[in-house]
Amino acid sequence: MNPVPPLLILAPAAPHPVYTHFIRQFVDLGVHFPFGEGWTLPRDLPPALDGVRCVMVDPARRDEFLGEPLASRLRAFTREGGFVFWPDLKTVAGGAVGDVNVRHVVTRLVNTAGLPMRDPAMITRLQGIEDATLVAACQGATADELGQYARMGVPFTDPLGMFTMPTAIEAAEFFGDPALAEPVWAHLAEHYPKLDRLPDAHGMQHFLDYAEKTGDRRPLERLAAVCRAQTPWPLLWRKDGVFLNCDLHVPEGADADRPPQAVLDDAWVWTETNLWVGETYATLTRATGDTRWLDRALAHTLGAHRWLFEPQKALYWHVGRPTGPDLRSAPWARGNSHFLWGIRSMLNLMPENHPQRTGLCALLRDCLEGLLRVQGEDGLWLNVLDASPADSRPCGSASCQFIRIYARAWARGWLRDERIPPMVERAWQGMKTKIWDGRFLGWCVGTSHALIRQQYLARPHDSGRIVRSALLGIWMEIQKMRAAE
Repeated sequence: MNPVPPLLILAPAAPHPVYTHFIRQFVDLGVHFPFGEGWTLPRDLPPALDGVRCVMVDPARRDEFLGEPLASRLRAFTREGGFVFWPDLKTVAGGAVGDVNVRHVVTRLVNTAGLPMRDPAMITRLQGIEDATLVAACQGATADELGQYARMGVPFTDPLGMFTMPTAIEAAEFFGDPALAEPVWAHLAEHYPKLDRLPDAHGMQHFLDYAEKTGDRRPLERLAAVCRAQTPWPLLWRKDGVFLNCDLHVPEGADADRPPQAVLDDAWVWTETNLWVGETYATLTRATGDTRWLDRALAHTLGAHRWLFEPQKALYWHVGRPTGPDLRSAPWARGNSHFLWGIRSMLNLMPENHPQRTGLCALLRDCLEGLLRVQGEDGLWLNVLDASPADSRPCGSASCQFIRIYARAWARGWLRDERIPPMVERAWQGMKTKIWDGRFLGWCVGTSHALIRQQYLARPHDSGRIVRSALLGIWMEIQKMRAAE
């Protein structure tokens, strides 16, 4: 273990989002640099630079470092082979494009300066941050997250439906503070009239939460109306109850359960469909008492499992056929978490005595076997689950979801496999190495279905979005798991 951090990042003249973005990329790569409580950075050069290979300085402080004695110290540092890095703060940051640009610069710098990655000293430092500090950094994130996506015109996209909204609602109960959920109720009241199509929307379960909290069922009525208008929802052909081919919609007047031969010849399904079907249909059955919605979701889930699940590896491929997984795709980590999230949603909402509950829990058990085999030494899972660490990066978003799914399965008694708590605890320690200033790193950008494995391996990571709620969400699930008998 290197006693001296090889990278020295000095505090900027003023907080700057792009400067912070560079820092996040170094953290994601596990490059060791010194920082203090609250993720504070040193402002001044240390008395000696022995062992330091690179110094990163805010360009806004250039005049300060061009004066003496700092200028002479940096010249001597570079004569000895050190590297002084003045990041270009005009680099586009935020979103997938920004992440690619910044990461490109950072990875070149890592090679240029010879900075070790996944440095054990950095891993130890990050894992040593107290949970209370991490949780405190998440407070007050809900309104920012909701506002960010509302401004983008996607008020019901997956980060909100899977992370922000459920975390705020659960935090209100966990901490006994109803105000924590108020931004969610305001968001739903403002944006539910904009819901006009599925399956692109996520978080429909929270329309039910809103109705139970406020007595206002208009969002639920809107959801039901949209679903009835698009029946057979989500406008897709079906084979043996499985929704087919994603974007190939059933034309008006056609029988969705009798696809033409051209569709049957290329029948396939992808894991995301289970995310939409599981949550939305279970919500409608719970809200209306009409069991046909949940029945249809169950038919899809159980059928799609047979198409997508590869028994030898015990993982879901992203694309499946009636004969089984299409091995030209890949066991994409986020795809696995999406399929399992649909199961989690149904188990949350269906009656305790429902006859298919046992079958859904069996699917969780099947995938648990595969996830245990491919969990990394650092506790995380890779973007492509069966790849090697040399070919695929750890995926913070999927790892987060696996924690939330299996910690809840243990806490609620859906699946009491003694291997779950150790798996979750290891994953939590891994997740702590993917956090900077309370924000997650290594958030794999969503991808379309593909029949090229390289597309999954090459997915960029987005560390610019606000996803602090994900951290609080997994922490609460772990507390409930620990408290469960």
